[in-house]
Amino acid sequence: MNNPFAVFWLDKMDIYRLAETETNGATVQVYPDTPTYSGVPCHYSKGSLTAVGDSGEPTLINKYTLFCGLDADAQEGDKAVITQSGGKSIIVTIGEGFPYSGHQEFAVKRREDA
Repeated sequence: MNNPFAVFWLDKMDIYRLAETETNGATVQVYPDTPTYSGVPCHYSKGSLTAVGDSGEPTLINKYTLFCGLDADAQEGDKAVITQSGGKSIIVTIGEGFPYSGHQEFAVKRREDA
């Protein structure tokens, strides 16, 4: 069965999952050089919220969300490199996921130094 939401997933993501490795006798977790999953269809979205702080001044807060199919094996803590349909790449850390009947949504934190 085709997923009706898939028409919106024009972006693609590569998912990197933390793996344990031995460095100088110590076990550390690092993201591998090659993705765990590659070319996963998705949609990256930015929303903005306005909050009023103690000073009474409005503050703009950006909120980023990642949408994908239920078959996408994205997990909290994964790193994703999202390539938008226009070619721009964005690096995010995947946060809490919310599965729905036809898709799943993840809160993501954008890496500003990317």
